[in-house]
Amino acid sequence: MAEGKKLLGFWDLLSISLGQIIGTGVVVLTGVSISMTGYGTPWAFAFALAIVAIPTICIAALGSAIPSTGGNYTYVRELLGARVSILYLALLVIGQVILASFAIGFAEYAAALWPEVNLKIVAAGIMVLCYATNLVGIQAAAKFQTLMVVVLIVSLIYYTVSGLGHVDDFTVFAKPDNILPNGVGGFFAAAFLLRLSLVGSEYVSEFGDEMQNPGKMIPLVMGVSLLVVTLLYIGIAVVATGVLPLEQIAGKNLAATAKIVFTPKVYVAFIAGGIMVALVTSLNAIFSWCSRGLYMATKDGWFPEKFAVKNRYGIPYIFLTLFFLVGIVPILSGLSLGYVAILGNAVGAIFGLFPVFALYFLAQKKPEAYINAPFKLPRWAMKAFPVISVAIYGYGVYSSWNFIGNTGWLMLAGYIVAVMFYIRLRTPYVKAKTGLL
Repeated sequence: MAEGKKLLGFWDLLSISLGQIIGTGVVVLTGVSISMTGYGTPWAFAFALAIVAIPTICIAALGSAIPSTGGNYTYVRELLGARVSILYLALLVIGQVILASFAIGFAEYAAALWPEVNLKIVAAGIMVLCYATNLVGIQAAAKFQTLMVVVLIVSLIYYTVSGLGHVDDFTVFAKPDNILPNGVGGFFAAAFLLRLSLVGSEYVSEFGDEMQNPGKMIPLVMGVSLLVVTLLYIGIAVVATGVLPLEQIAGKNLAATAKIVFTPKVYVAFIAGGIMVALVTSLNAIFSWCSRGLYMATKDGWFPEKFAVKNRYGIPYIFLTLFFLVGIVPILSGLSLGYVAILGNAVGAIFGLFPVFALYFLAQKKPEAYINAPFKLPRWAMKAFPVISVAIYGYGVYSSWNFIGNTGWLMLAGYIVAVMFYIRLRTPYVKAKTGLL
């Protein structure tokens, strides 16, 4: 992270965004969605785009108006207050247990090809690889990401194109009874689940000070990546639901149809080069941006300066190591992919509300930035969109309650209390140093 130096162009940012989006969602959740809404799954992906679009547009508008490194942290600090920004950051840190889900998913697919592998060793190994790659600098990470995203997209497109020839009847996707077998509620529930496969593009705002023309680049990359991924997912869903009878694919991953679509050798290449790469790209993308908010918070006085020390590649390695530990502990503890994914998503829904709701105050607190932003929303939308996002995310947290269990929520509550106590203790120092409070 070299200050004042523009490192990232459109293709670097697009590869990071695509790598962040394409991951556990499409390779794990497609089969679950089929069990909920049958042939409505392709349409559910399209509806999921509408659900994701509203909070994403909020972040894009903020990124265009206030581009900066540590983007979401900066938005919250500037528009909701310094104390709130640290609570947001603390939740973001613990929410990155989601890192473990990508690594565990990678290991489980590896075991499908090579049953003798040790799941913990493989999951921990891929975590170490992505961590080490990002330790040597953002340019190396971006090149690694670009290569993986190209392989991934080619694999998924090949799956889609090859699979469409095995779909005998496309009319099943146009019949209301097939699309809504469990009613509108079942369809909405499936779409809300599938939104998890589309989130991630908003994190390109974390590179605001490290990209070319951020005011235009942030919304452009977000929009293009979401559109590309949604079209790809719809094609994948058509193949996943159309090749085999629903009862044979419902609740299962893409491997079931891939065995029909591909020869044995191509099947292995698809699992290894497509699905497993999808999980690695998501893992790598998170490592590429996760430390930026903590770095900015240290400059604001919330953490000791020595925590933000950089290695010779310009990476704040202590903060990057913190996220590595957050991701690897669930692996070593033996937690399941499902539990880690649901927990990470629930916490993500909570901290995701902070920057989205910050948009509510943009025009009021930063009128000049709002007026000069290359991409801006009308004032009514800046009030309505955050409220709608609160309703969407609130439902997501509510739907996760039983899966996480009371123990998990109590631990999260205890963590929040500890963070608030730390904020109270640190506030006098921050106030004296920066005058932010």
